[in-house]
Amino acid sequence: MFAEVVLSKVSSEIDKIYHYAIPENLRGKIQVGHQVIVPFGRRQDVGYVVGFVKEAEVTRVKEIIKITSPCPLFGKEQVEFAKWLAYYYFSFFATALKLMLPPGQKPKELSSPQSRLKSPLSPPGIEGKEVKVAETNLRLTPEQQKALEAIKGVIDQGRSEKFLLCGVTGSGKTEVYLQAIAYLLTKGKSALVLVPEIALTPQLIQRFQERFPGLIAVLHSHMTLKQRNQAWLMIYQGETRVVLGTRSALFAPIKNLGLIVVDEEYEVSYKSEKSPRYHTREAALKWAEINKAVLILGSATPAVETYYLAESGFYRKLVLPQRIDQRPLPPVEIVDMRKEKDFLLSRRLREELKEVLAKGEQAILFVNRRGFFTLVICRRCGLVLECPKCSLSLTYLPGKGLVCFGCGYSVPSLVCPRCQGTELKYFGVGTQRIEKEVAEMFPSARILRWDRDAVSKSSSHEAFFSAFAQGKANVLIGTQMVIKGLDVAKVTLVGVVSADFALHLPDFRAAEHTFQLLTQAAGRAGRHHLPGKVIIQSFYPEHYALQAAAHHDYESFYQKEISYRKELNYPPFSKLICLLISGSDQDQVKKVAQELANFLKRREVQGLLGPVPAVIARRRGQWRYRILLKGKDLEEIRPALAETLAKIVVPKEIKVLVDVDPVNLL
Repeated sequence: MFAEVVLSKVSSEIDKIYHYAIPENLRGKIQVGHQVIVPFGRRQDVGYVVGFVKEAEVTRVKEIIKITSPCPLFGKEQVEFAKWLAYYYFSFFATALKLMLPPGQKPKELSSPQSRLKSPLSPPGIEGKEVKVAETNLRLTPEQQKALEAIKGVIDQGRSEKFLLCGVTGSGKTEVYLQAIAYLLTKGKSALVLVPEIALTPQLIQRFQERFPGLIAVLHSHMTLKQRNQAWLMIYQGETRVVLGTRSALFAPIKNLGLIVVDEEYEVSYKSEKSPRYHTREAALKWAEINKAVLILGSATPAVETYYLAESGFYRKLVLPQRIDQRPLPPVEIVDMRKEKDFLLSRRLREELKEVLAKGEQAILFVNRRGFFTLVICRRCGLVLECPKCSLSLTYLPGKGLVCFGCGYSVPSLVCPRCQGTELKYFGVGTQRIEKEVAEMFPSARILRWDRDAVSKSSSHEAFFSAFAQGKANVLIGTQMVIKGLDVAKVTLVGVVSADFALHLPDFRAAEHTFQLLTQAAGRAGRHHLPGKVIIQSFYPEHYALQAAAHHDYESFYQKEISYRKELNYPPFSKLICLLISGSDQDQVKKVAQELANFLKRREVQGLLGPVPAVIARRRGQWRYRILLKGKDLEEIRPALAETLAKIVVPKEIKVLVDVDPVNLL
């Protein structure tokens, strides 16, 4: 018997499985998932055991030197998952496997919480653990009950199934999750609930902890390494039964996994920007298949690709068409900003805000940009002031000067770099500028600005949510985090200050992203006993995405959007792979990009677009070119691309990134 070992170091030359003999003193002890020290060439390296074979592929087989982890760090199922991630997303196997390791795992050096690892509880031990689920007086609507019964039926059968739970905002999707998990726990199974943003977790954590006291583990990137290690350890040892977290929680070592929930499955933050560049939705689908678990994708505004698959029967569609207690969806009014002057807030929005404050209620103002002014132009020479390292305009922040949100570059002096002129013109709308205007118009308003700048300065997302939920502020101004999942009873007005920011980006999903943002924003108003109202300000009020959002009509938006996608052969009617070539020398980057394109053309790859400069042509000092591959099936593109990447010689100073199913084409 020989051990299959993957080295922890990552490179194309050693990205393979190596066979090692098992010494006498380790036989019967070594398992899949153990970290080991192995001889490799003239040195010793750290590796991970990923399997066993009866015969080695070489005649002279070296022996494993020793085991360096107190117990296995992953299991056979996670090895299978890592192999799929590496294959599907063109990643190194070792890179994918490292997703499964404890947070902060370093070769040869396990941090203190990891050193306390013990053998995980076996499934029978988990099943024997007492489960305490808090009672709830909430009565489900007929639609909720129907959805829950469908999910419970699959759980009873012990088989894997894929659901799309779609319903209007406030229709009670979370309660369906909670009751499905409660039922699952009685079967001795565990559950994983994924949310796209850390800002969504405070309210969800509270609800889940109240319902499942002592059974919840939370995992997200804003936790300290020590906190994440402790949570990972609890999950590994079977001390928790429900894991709640952002996309990295997908790789937590959950025992006896029976249900995966991906809430707001359309969110772009579910896409990893590091290799392997997985999409959480697709990866969760594979992980559920491996574990024979139930998968629930939930959203009021499903991704067009997801809804198409549900219509095609790939997902089993469950619909919640009404809000709880038949509460009405808030009326939405679109204000044509071409007729407005002087103020950032339209007359209608100012009137409604004044009325809300007079009643002692709360309002949310959504702005899709941070900062004060988001565009600065020199009056003397006409230069748009851009970051010297990125092809991005600089944003003015009071007290900081001009700042680049791409790389963090800042300059305090407000001087044109070309002509040294000081006569600068400021344009655009940011959160800080809106905050100033509201404060001037409504001096008695208690304003809370919730964006990345405010969070990094003072406190956590939990503190901002708590302050607003407790009524310490009556006007909440912020970016996307304020419109996702927030459920505050006294919010009766939502104002979208500028609905057009994402609408005209050079991205085939621009209309979809705009519709989703507006629908989610509208869904924050009137969720409880008080009626709500929504004001959307736009310079393009006739656009179909805005009109559909104003009528809370996903179906009409989908029908319009899917016809455009079909006409242009974009997903779901095709699959995309994007190659991003970057480096500090523009000519060299362009040359490598063209060589890649020529290589692919010679292999008769269909749907080859580019190379062209990326929309953001320079970022953090790196010039960027893109090649887009479009085909009906990834398997038609994959062989030629794999051969190209294996044979073409790329200079060390040039990076070539492969992004399968890209969501960001900027």
